[in-house]
Amino acid sequence: MTKTAAARKSPVTATKVAVKRPAPRRPDPGVVVAGNDQISEAIADIVPESQRGTDRYLDVVQWNIEWFGARKSEAKDVVRKGLVFQILKALNADLFVFQEVAGPSADGRYPGSLDDIAQALTDSGAGNYAVYYTKAGGEQRVAMMYDRDWVRAKTDVEELFPRGTHEMPDGKDAFAGRTPLHGYFTARSVGAPNPNGGVTSSKFDFQALGVHLKAMGEGAPQRLASAQVLADWLKRTAPLTDSDAMIMGDWNAAPDDECWAPIQALEADPESGVKFQSINDPSDFSYLWLKNRSDSYVSRIDLTAMTLSSARQVVGDAARVVRWKPIEEVIARTGDMTSTEARRVMNQLKDQVSDHLPTLSRFYFTV
Repeated sequence: MTKTAAARKSPVTATKVAVKRPAPRRPDPGVVVAGNDQISEAIADIVPESQRGTDRYLDVVQWNIEWFGARKSEAKDVVRKGLVFQILKALNADLFVFQEVAGPSADGRYPGSLDDIAQALTDSGAGNYAVYYTKAGGEQRVAMMYDRDWVRAKTDVEELFPRGTHEMPDGKDAFAGRTPLHGYFTARSVGAPNPNGGVTSSKFDFQALGVHLKAMGEGAPQRLASAQVLADWLKRTAPLTDSDAMIMGDWNAAPDDECWAPIQALEADPESGVKFQSINDPSDFSYLWLKNRSDSYVSRIDLTAMTLSSARQVVGDAARVVRWKPIEEVIARTGDMTSTEARRVMNQLKDQVSDHLPTLSRFYFTV
């Protein structure tokens, strides 16, 4: 599926204006990163140019925003909300999959933590975004936000199953009360000029499943149980729609961890069409905490599993970590992630944005 370059996005000004759909989508070109402690002053340029939104591909980004909109983050979010808006505007993905976001209250008194951001992105001309949350998870919910100009939900975006469906013998929930969020979508691309006039439109059907699995060493049994459920879904349920499938989120363990044995076994079977370890580089990092003060991050724990047909359609790495530019720059300068300067930059990014980095899966279409 090759998605040809088309004039799908154009520069978006920083001024907020009322617009009708569709509106220009291309993010601001950005500014030079400031060489000081004020990450927020350079946030517009935090996303590498190669991983910003583009008219050529379907971009799916997953990101744990660390207690975004939670009571414990109220003071932090006064500034962070604007930073997250600018980051999402620069990423300009067609579909975002989030973890650790506060959802709306059941009685409607409190909106979801991403509602205002989705509206601000729409008002800015970055897209036409809609956001959906799981019902379960409290202030650590899974959410999806997609651009309705280019992605259409074929069914309701909703929890894959009710909370507590997969209770273990010890009474614990395999998914730690954070149910996966499922969406079945059609992505649209404007393709090459048609000899009969106009342009050719290409479509891509796919399923996305957002997950936030149990953390810490003691969570290994729950992660193993959830992996079995997810493997069964990939093998038996997902193929029923005759569409590609991807599972994205914070898995809370590295791709080579033994708790993912059910999914690793699927990948070992060439007929299953599942890709997992081969597309998640365990030597990379997506979680900004140093382990035992060594030159090693806790691990690559923000992962993606996808079917083979999707994997054949990706551009570059199938699940690429989006390293903020200040991280790349400080590593290039010091060559040491444990240096005083690197630690300062990492701590700023954790304090002001999130302790997780996003991951990007970029797909192309064949017209």
